[in-house]
Amino acid sequence: MYLESPFSICIRRKEQIMYKIVRRKVLRPTVIQLEVEAPLVARKAKPGQFIILRVDEEGERIPLTVAGVNPDEGTVKIIFQVVGATTEMLKHVPEGGYIQDFVGPLGNATETEGINKVCIVGGGVGCAIAMPVAQEFHRLGADVTSIIGFRSEDLVILEDEFNECSNKLIVMTDDGTYGRQGNVTVPLDEMLSAGEKFDMIITIGPLVMMKFVTLTAKKYDAPITVSMSPIMIDGTGMCGGCRLTVHTEEGDKMKFACVDGPDFNGYEVDFDEAISRGRMYFDYERHAHEETCNLYKMAENA
Repeated sequence: MYLESPFSICIRRKEQIMYKIVRRKVLRPTVIQLEVEAPLVARKAKPGQFIILRVDEEGERIPLTVAGVNPDEGTVKIIFQVVGATTEMLKHVPEGGYIQDFVGPLGNATETEGINKVCIVGGGVGCAIAMPVAQEFHRLGADVTSIIGFRSEDLVILEDEFNECSNKLIVMTDDGTYGRQGNVTVPLDEMLSAGEKFDMIITIGPLVMMKFVTLTAKKYDAPITVSMSPIMIDGTGMCGGCRLTVHTEEGDKMKFACVDGPDFNGYEVDFDEAISRGRMYFDYERHAHEETCNLYKMAENA
């Protein structure tokens, strides 16, 4: 059996494809960093914004946050974790290969005006989103405290990058194999209870983590922004896939993460609804990933 790889498809259709993978780096076995040649996106993208890509012309659209730009080279950095069929395909596109679509920048950039002291709380691969935000605040001269959390030492990513842009960096692991043991709310609660004040807390990571970071901030009435990344298809608000409920003084409102976000006031987000909707396609995604993995294994052994 022969399964044509995304790379060979891209070479065959090279004339129609614009987006070259100029650098590829494996951060962890399931976490990949790509630098994509996309000059127009690189010229405009700001921290907090995202792109939507397709690996090939028959592929699904997936959103990935911009993890860095190099306007001079015209490249955009993205970091993704292999969890579904599309990210499994993307993992197999080598350096020098091409992807079909790379659309952006989408969404609104993270608000930085008037923020002189900020706490960035990142979890897991969400740290890839948090990192350029921390770097931007550092560039603007803000005092940056970064708390990054992972399940274990073998999943820690971007520590050096956070070190360079943070006045204070705390690394947490759930099992204590690296840094401090515990989740990211532990040092945040310690600092806030000791009287530490931040102009803004910005948290980016799994929904459950952001919910509890928000609850921790609420104990001290600390301002908090959360970065929402629900299911998206078109990135323009037309499909409605990324809708979420926010609770405001005027009542509940429906918002769309792709055009109204991805940043929202953490106190207003209905996390329970967002978590429930985020689990809807878990089994489908897992099965699609397994099928794609098996197809690649069969092709390799053919």
